[in-house]
Amino acid sequence: MEILVPGLILVALMAWLSTRIKRNAAAAFDAERVETEEIVIDKPEGFLHVLNDDSGLLFRAYTKDFGHVGQRDVRQATIEVERHRGKSLDEVTAEVKENSESFTAEPAYMEGGEKALNARSTRIRDGGEFGMFHKLVTRGADVIEARGEVLTEHAETHLQSMETAIETLRVR
Repeated sequence: MEILVPGLILVALMAWLSTRIKRNAAAAFDAERVETEEIVIDKPEGFLHVLNDDSGLLFRAYTKDFGHVGQRDVRQATIEVERHRGKSLDEVTAEVKENSESFTAEPAYMEGGEKALNARSTRIRDGGEFGMFHKLVTRGADVIEARGEVLTEHAETHLQSMETAIETLRVR
């Protein structure tokens, strides 16, 4: 009897803690506005914002679900924001074209008179086909590139939310 009461208390505590951890983990995939010193972007539901990232990117998020490319598992979709220091809009656009199977672009309006470009491309990587959506924005002597990448077989699931997130990008 002396062991039963502490044991029941321990089981109840473990159940409460487990529920709390699961709830917090699920909340990480909720939609949220991410604000940094350089950008503001609305992360869509189903994407996880990578914190303490050492990739050099201004922002990075990916889906919790995986797709298959050959024998490898890859994230179904990713969103990244990168600063290209000292490059012009034409130079970054040329790099995107060079790494794409197909490419279309149209100028976009940005407040403050900055140059901007929205582009779509298709890229083949490791035998898998990825649809890409890019938003390029000049800021001083730099270009900020927001790009979304989705495995084409999962485009219906993620493309709209990914494009909406990239459209919300604001450069400070």
